[in-house]
Amino acid sequence: MPLIRKGICVPQINSIKLTRYPGFDLVRLLLALEVVVAHGWPVIDPTVGWPGFIMAVPAFLAVSGFLLLKSYATSGSWVIFTKKRALRIFPALVTSFVLGFLLFDRTFVEASFIMWISGGLYDFPGLANAPVWSLAWEELAYLCLALLWTVGAYKKPIFIWALLAVSSALSAYVVHSGLSPLTQILSFLAPAFFVGNLTYIYSLILLKLGNILPWLFFIGICWWGTSSPPVLQAFATVWAGMAGRQVLPVRIPDISYGIYIYHMPVLLYLTVVCGVTSAVTLITLMIATLIPLCLASWYLIEKPFLRLK
Repeated sequence: MPLIRKGICVPQINSIKLTRYPGFDLVRLLLALEVVVAHGWPVIDPTVGWPGFIMAVPAFLAVSGFLLLKSYATSGSWVIFTKKRALRIFPALVTSFVLGFLLFDRTFVEASFIMWISGGLYDFPGLANAPVWSLAWEELAYLCLALLWTVGAYKKPIFIWALLAVSSALSAYVVHSGLSPLTQILSFLAPAFFVGNLTYIYSLILLKLGNILPWLFFIGICWWGTSSPPVLQAFATVWAGMAGRQVLPVRIPDISYGIYIYHMPVLLYLTVVCGVTSAVTLITLMIATLIPLCLASWYLIEKPFLRLK
């Protein structure tokens, strides 16, 4: 039976393996690698505009909708939850600013900082670590979850269903109005987050469906591509992540965040400063640089800070 804790139906999963949801390690890694390819390919060949298999930023926020609700439900207080999130986000973020300063200059750091705090709404001229724009919306999601929890919205899933319906309707209006691509992406974030919330709330039911069907569904959505409904993309991502199967034979370090936050400074340095124009050379150098950089960040910076939780 599920546990009732602080007004929410918290799934009681006795297995440590299932509680970890190891599928999220692989899902987030795949999303991060997709972002690297989607950003790197057009730099070498401007005629290419590959959007990816699924929209990565909404998918990341859907994963957060699941894991953040799980974290909040088990933290016991807003203070503990905030501390956990700060220790996960800020050490690598600050390191990315330092990396940008070392590879470029103070202007790059300033542009990246503004890109982050503005959520991408202000485009600072010049080079910047553009992907950090999404972190502002991730942090806003933390606040929204806390507010919804405080007003008791998670006591009855019908409220989250209603928020999903309203946010999806607004997103559909934005898309059909032909607004800017950034505005459209932003409109997908709230529905994706609520999909993650609901997937956590109903995780016990979904786990009964096994761990093969979720991955088949995820692969099918990836095959369909970014033209598939954003809500289905969000659900497919989270369902595969929480399915319970450890697809890889060994546990991989959680370097997806590092890949996401460090790849742009490395990419810009290789192409703008070093003048790399060959796709093969760029891919080789990106792999040779990012893997040790992200592993070093995980073991020397991110993981030690996480121990302070």
